Amino acid sequence: MRVVCFSERLRAPYDEGIKSFAAHLIRALAAEHDVLALTTDGADDAEYGIKDVDANRLLLSVPLGRRMRRFRPQATAYVPTACSTVFSFLRARTLRWYSRGAPTALITLQPRPHTAVGKRLVGRLAPNWVLAQSTRTAQLLSSLGCRTAVLPPAVDAQRFRPASTAEKEALRQKYQVPATATVVTHVGHLKQKRNLSQFVALQAAEGYHTVVVGSSSTEQDVTLKQKLRRAGATVIDTYVANIDDIYRLSDVYLFLAEGDTAAIELPLSILEAMACNLPIICTPFGGLTDHFRQGDGLFYWDGHTAIRDMAERAVSTPCATRALVESRTWSALARFLLRRFQENEGA
Repeated sequence: MRVVCFSERLRAPYDEGIKSFAAHLIRALAAEHDVLALTTDGADDAEYGIKDVDANRLLLSVPLGRRMRRFRPQATAYVPTACSTVFSFLRARTLRWYSRGAPTALITLQPRPHTAVGKRLVGRLAPNWVLAQSTRTAQLLSSLGCRTAVLPPAVDAQRFRPASTAEKEALRQKYQVPATATVVTHVGHLKQKRNLSQFVALQAAEGYHTVVVGSSSTEQDVTLKQKLRRAGATVIDTYVANIDDIYRLSDVYLFLAEGDTAAIELPLSILEAMACNLPIICTPFGGLTDHFRQGDGLFYWDGHTAIRDMAERAVSTPCATRALVESRTWSALARFLLRRFQENEGA
């Protein structure tokens, strides 16, 4: 199948949720199909086959339209950085026009509020499919007149794998992390809405060491970064190509984000940490509870229980988080998307 995959501002490194999702989707689709990967306000990337084209805010662009029409897509997948705003729906309509009416899916990775006028427009502008990462968001958009489905989780379980004892020891030495400490880690935006102040208190607990890796693709909270470092935490604020190293040197993964825009609704860092078979302590964020029940090393934080108490329980409880995601591949997600397109063709 000839598939266009479009997302704005794609450029390496892909260490932010929406960018990473789009890059993984492109690679998974291209493994079995003919894919035209396009972006605007981004950069060409030969590794992923991404081409950057000039376009305005509504994607009205002669070069973009020409590229898509010459490709003659049979389907178009759009992963908007603005998620499900009215303007995203307008852009999806433009992409469908360029593809001469081929089935089009808008993939929204975060919910967005809409005004009364916006709600009416969404239903009228909706493409063939709107795919979300949570039941809540899918139901909300369905109520506005969109044909929706909930995306499955996806992770690269070959890259993200558990560490042997020797490997963990070597990685701690490499990154100058205490060899005998209980290491609690977070990977993602270095911002207050990630509730990272909890790491300051945990760093002060005897026998614990905290590691925070901040995305280099998003603005970082300098005050928070300094506070974490003064407390003794290891803070990495530059791009880490081998981010799987960080999970493998850790004992617990901590994700305490709250608020709809704190992360994509199925945070990739949680799925990656699970693939490394780490115990997970997290908020019941986004679509997590749609796919994963508490247990097997997954602990949902209620907002009140002391994080240290939960960490003690996490490291002393048998963990099988890898089994929860091992079969949740990017290839499976790509097949899920293509089945939606095929359903539309048969409708």
